[in-house]
Amino acid sequence: MNLSKVGCLIAVLAAAAGLQGAYVNGELLWEGDFTTREGAARAGKEALEHFRPDAGPDGKGALVFRTRRNTETDWIRIPLPAGKLAGMIQLEAVVSGKDLAPGGRPFWGSKVMLNFQSAGKSRWPETSRNFGTYAWSTAGMAEVIPADAANLGLYLGIQGASGEFRVATVRIYRCVEGREESREIPANPIAAAIPRGPGHGTKYRGVMSGGDLSPEAFRRLADWGVNLIRYQLNPGLNTPKIDLSTREGYLRWIEAEMQRLDEVLKLCRQYDIKAVIDLHAGPGNRISKVSSNEIDTGLDVNTLTEAWRRMAKRYKGNPSIYGYDILNEPVNNRTPSVDLWQQTAERVTSAIRAIDRKTPIIIAAGFSISQFGNFKPLHYENIIYSPHFYEPFAYTHQGVGGAWKIHWRYPGWINGVYWDKEQLRVSMKDAIEFQRKYQVPIFVGEFSVIVRAPGGERYLKDMIELLEEYGWDWTYHAFREWAGWSLEHESTPDGKILSSKDNPRMRVVVEAFRKNRR
Repeated sequence: MNLSKVGCLIAVLAAAAGLQGAYVNGELLWEGDFTTREGAARAGKEALEHFRPDAGPDGKGALVFRTRRNTETDWIRIPLPAGKLAGMIQLEAVVSGKDLAPGGRPFWGSKVMLNFQSAGKSRWPETSRNFGTYAWSTAGMAEVIPADAANLGLYLGIQGASGEFRVATVRIYRCVEGREESREIPANPIAAAIPRGPGHGTKYRGVMSGGDLSPEAFRRLADWGVNLIRYQLNPGLNTPKIDLSTREGYLRWIEAEMQRLDEVLKLCRQYDIKAVIDLHAGPGNRISKVSSNEIDTGLDVNTLTEAWRRMAKRYKGNPSIYGYDILNEPVNNRTPSVDLWQQTAERVTSAIRAIDRKTPIIIAAGFSISQFGNFKPLHYENIIYSPHFYEPFAYTHQGVGGAWKIHWRYPGWINGVYWDKEQLRVSMKDAIEFQRKYQVPIFVGEFSVIVRAPGGERYLKDMIELLEEYGWDWTYHAFREWAGWSLEHESTPDGKILSSKDNPRMRVVVEAFRKNRR
């Protein structure tokens, strides 16, 4: 392999005939060449300790990182010149892997990762991770390094996972917008090896609820053809905010939510729409910036169980209930496995089944769809497993919270990976394998893309086609919650979000809703 010929571009517009807009590499700003002992030594003592001759491509050297268990970490940190790298950069690393197995958290595994502090916060942008065994290839990402970035460093190695990871070179370029002749869409052998779905089985297609659950809103949903709504029990969204810091306060809130839900269920019956009861906030734990429940920050399992006992007693046998979604996006940020959530899910499910033996119970396997690889099915009847899907996050959430200033397009190259329908299939691999292995139903409770993302309608079309191929029920995020996700809004070329009566994203999703009428 000739390292000088490694690709050096992240395309932003989808591959098409002629020319396309792109982020292209400009000046080389920093290079770590680990193919020689001298190059490794220039990166520091830790890099030199990991250098192995003949471990790299073309018989050259490379840094080698090894761990035996998925609780181990073997990595190094290389300081980088923050001032020189300020602005938009493109990082490219030539890497390979052997027997790499995922760890207990979705962000653990092989690492080519930057870290810096800016505006009082720490950022950890990194390239995408592969698992298993793979030959030398290029991992890439684009990132904006703020002018005030401090303590900029490059992490290489393995975090909380097992296997072997090798790094031959890392290069960081100035990234600029330019033009390039179209590149051939790469083959995707991983996607080709994933079993195809039966192409049928989806029965329910709908939306995640927002703050508007009026009769007019239900008429709108019924006109679209929606037959499922994932109702958020979310503090302050549909009921007044109250103090949830105590068990008593949390259970008072649950009682208030059930009163509101009773009214919503009347409209559900009127318009023939089923409801998922989604407990969006757990008792005692911290809620992340993306509304995940960080269950290892004080989740009160006793109160959570009591809340579901009360809801099971109230809604047992209600034909308008699709299922009990016992906790939104449970994540473990401090523990090395999903055991904490597995145990919690078992306990809550047991309590519900002591009261209600029939209503389906919906179990998330964590925040990321990839966490299905670590979860084990519960030994109860009528259990539905529920991933949320926002991959690739850099695309679907571009500009959310001002975190990204890079404008990705779908389909196209995003952080060094060509994302299209088949790459979406790869990202669903763990859930597909989980369903096939255990023969269980899947409900995708959330998926979306921000309105300003170029190619969003194509992304949604490909996503829905995959969900339908595997027979998964689904709810789009979200209906009249935030305009950035709304099908009733669109974006101007300069990024302003405006109300819209008709737009390409709406047409794609509504066309899918109308399958409910067939």
